[in-house]
Amino acid sequence: MISTKVDTKLDLRGLGNLAKRLTTLARTKAEVGFFQGDTYDDGTPVAQVAAYNEYGTRFHPQRPFMQETLENKTNLQAIIKLMKQAARASILNTGGARSIMQLLGKIVADEIKITIANYPGHNSPQTIATKGFDRPLFDTGKMLESVRFRIPGAAV
Repeated sequence: MISTKVDTKLDLRGLGNLAKRLTTLARTKAEVGFFQGDTYDDGTPVAQVAAYNEYGTRFHPQRPFMQETLENKTNLQAIIKLMKQAARASILNTGGARSIMQLLGKIVADEIKITIANYPGHNSPQTIATKGFDRPLFDTGKMLESVRFRIPGAAV
């Protein structure tokens, strides 16, 4: 009979560091949208106008540009790919998870801008008469230029 001893003792020394890295990643957020301080010339917050467009009001039709951006299959695949890369970087301790999250924020912000710029449909005849043109989600360009991202706790 030939036998060998297999040591099943598990070295758990690195698990504490892994847990810390994964906790840090879980707390790292890429916030994309319209932030406090961005206003139109009359003082109206850009975020308020964006919300009116996204969700609609009794005076404005719903134009869910942010939701449509995030539900776009190509965008969703890119987001998932970057999230996997950030998780992998944290698990393997290769660094770069924060920079991957910054890239994610930039990509989503850029895609929201593209959705706004190319939003389909038409304005009402009354709105066209007021604006002088028919381009949904665009009046002065302020909302489009105000789409930004940030990683809370990080200088971006």
